[in-house]
Amino acid sequence: MMTTLLKHRPVRWTAYALLALLTLECCARLEDSLRQQAPMNRPHNIDSVFHDSPEGRQGRPGARFAKWSMNSLGYRSPEPRPDSSVRILTFGASETFGLYESAGNEYPRQLERELQRRGLSNAEVINIALPGIRIGHADYLREAIARLQPQWVLLYPSPANYIGAENTLCREGAATRPVRMTPSPEQMAPPPPQLHLRLAGKLTDIVKPLLPLQMTVALKQLSIQRFEARGEVMDRLPDEQMNRFLSDLSCTARVAESMGARPLLVTHATRFGPGFERGDGLMLTNWRSFYPELREDGLLDMERRAAAGMRALAQARGLPLVDASAEIPGGAENFADFVHFTDAGAQRMATLVADTLTDTIRRGQVRPQVVASVAVPQ
Repeated sequence: MMTTLLKHRPVRWTAYALLALLTLECCARLEDSLRQQAPMNRPHNIDSVFHDSPEGRQGRPGARFAKWSMNSLGYRSPEPRPDSSVRILTFGASETFGLYESAGNEYPRQLERELQRRGLSNAEVINIALPGIRIGHADYLREAIARLQPQWVLLYPSPANYIGAENTLCREGAATRPVRMTPSPEQMAPPPPQLHLRLAGKLTDIVKPLLPLQMTVALKQLSIQRFEARGEVMDRLPDEQMNRFLSDLSCTARVAESMGARPLLVTHATRFGPGFERGDGLMLTNWRSFYPELREDGLLDMERRAAAGMRALAQARGLPLVDASAEIPGGAENFADFVHFTDAGAQRMATLVADTLTDTIRRGQVRPQVVASVAVPQ
């Protein structure tokens, strides 16, 4: 029966094509296994380093994909050092987690090296950031502070994560869930087996950089136009959503202080910063494609208002602030896309933060470490 079917040319060529695809898929999985010790029968992509739970996204302890690797607590950092005299947590979204930088050159890693170069040899920076996280996820921060007992928490919030936000997230006082000093069994478990073609991801990685930005943006512009035809579009981020951003940031800073860590606020830098406010229209459209409900001018206005609000908050609360939005020049040298750093941009960020931290630490303004104590609802 099979021999008879293969005599038909369409069937024969289809069988050959399927055999070729199967061979390439096996080769892709074998390459991942040899190079990254990836399991042959489970998903292996950027999502495999995260664990999604009812409590929100968390890092998967010990997971690794390409240049991204997580430590035993599920953070994108080396293992915590018991001998560190100054420990700093960096809390933010994908800009802090690291996306386009080469391995080890995301700004938290460069910040640690910069502090050590300036004589703080036992300084340690632990990157607890997660892509897409809102700065108001205070329970996640509480857990990290309880585990790691830092002297400092760097807060680098992404205002765009509050587009469409219907409520604040941060609550002061008792944690809304039990604080775990070690990852849960569910968080430790590998991703379940499922059908996932790794070949498709590898082909995308090869083809995507070859596409001209103009072509990519033209396709995204069509998507924006379809959204505009059926949805309501805002010229400006509503005040209530901006207020939720600033309220969550202020609350999160107070949570850090209540646990003995001093917050350091950092305004959000973008490709459209000093010198490039409107000099990159294609990339601005690319940015908007992720938030089609807010026009391009609205995105720029949102960033200006968020930075102004953070400056006012820092002044009112007496908190140290690094004004990255005003100090890091825009353009392609520092930004690989609209908000994510290049290696050079991450170095600028690390240098700016180190300037403030080094001076403050040497002046003896680090508050005495308080043993973290978190009230847990019974």
